[in-house]
Amino acid sequence: MGLRLPTAHSGPGYFYLFLGVHSLLIGLLPFFLPVYLWQHGLDLAGLSLLIGVSGLSFAAALGLWQTLSRHWHLKHLVTLTFALELMLLAAVGLLTTVPGAALFTPPGDSHAISTTAMVFAAIVLGLCNGLYNAFFWTTQRALFLLQLGNNDSGRQYGNFQIFVMVFLKVGILLGGLLLETGGFVWLLALSAGTSLVANLHLAGKQPGQKRLSSERDSGAASLPGSLAFRDERGSRTAFAVDGLFLYLESHFWTLTLFLVVQEDFGRLGLAVVVLALVFAALFYLIKNRIDQLASRQVYRAAVWLYIGSWLLRFTLDGDSGGPSLWIALILITFFSSFFRLAFNKRFFDVARGSGSQSYLLVKSYSSQFWLGTTFSLLAIVLLVIPLPHDQLLQYLYLPAAALAALYLRYSDRT
Repeated sequence: MGLRLPTAHSGPGYFYLFLGVHSLLIGLLPFFLPVYLWQHGLDLAGLSLLIGVSGLSFAAALGLWQTLSRHWHLKHLVTLTFALELMLLAAVGLLTTVPGAALFTPPGDSHAISTTAMVFAAIVLGLCNGLYNAFFWTTQRALFLLQLGNNDSGRQYGNFQIFVMVFLKVGILLGGLLLETGGFVWLLALSAGTSLVANLHLAGKQPGQKRLSSERDSGAASLPGSLAFRDERGSRTAFAVDGLFLYLESHFWTLTLFLVVQEDFGRLGLAVVVLALVFAALFYLIKNRIDQLASRQVYRAAVWLYIGSWLLRFTLDGDSGGPSLWIALILITFFSSFFRLAFNKRFFDVARGSGSQSYLLVKSYSSQFWLGTTFSLLAIVLLVIPLPHDQLLQYLYLPAAALAALYLRYSDRT
């Protein structure tokens, strides 16, 4: 791969505008995707298949991203990320709301979606989701890497997370309100309008960074070699499990929250925003100090707290409520966010030290390949063996807690 980071700077304003608009768009629907499809008849097997296909299509799309990042102007790559997000929303709308084309059942319909229709829909949406995630997240990480100075990755990532939180939560509040009132068409129109305005504005700006990659020779063929990548830091193990946890946090945990708030989009959006506001102050203090603290001790503590967050998730079910529920949710949110801050500080410190985008691409390819393989196998098991999906969702958090211990093997040694 060997993609050397160009020296030109894209500028923080360009990066944060790109990041803020996409965070808002993700909050409008992609955040709600697992629960929205669940209400339309997608079960845990279908959700696992969607995640599996997303991961594999993400990994497959990285070669195309590599090629385009070398030959396309940055503004054209950014335009493509907005187009792919709209393609995902259009596919969701087509399969859930358009008469004659919808494969999913309306909310409250007693008729279950057929297995064939569910598998087809999960594959189509998984492909769209994987393509969008590949281009958005890889472009975002490459742009973020260009913002880093000396020993400021923790503070920069903390600023980045707080910025994302604000726009994401605004999107979640709007998305939850529109979905609860049956306004999917308005949601689609709002997303399209926001994408168009943001894209026109970004196209008019002239970032110093015209291309994200400068090497002319093709490196796409070497991406599958990422699976054999080894170093003394334990990167291979961390990368293999990280993709699994990102989707356990985003899709499975979001579904658990949805069930806890009695399948109400508005209450889900409100709960997520309240949790974000409660931990934001503590998170702000930590992100300003993490670069000055002993990184290895902080990282180990963050991993152990992350393990505890999965054990706490296991204790929650549809009967949970009262102050104890909110205490548990606040702790889970804070422990997970603290771990993500510590893990990403370590990851971007190592990536910046490598002086190339190779480490970013190795991480993406390895994480998404193992994510896709694992969830595809889980989907096959759930399709073949009838299991109580609600109970299984809760019991998956126990092995997740044990698996999280593998993050302890990730080191920042040179």
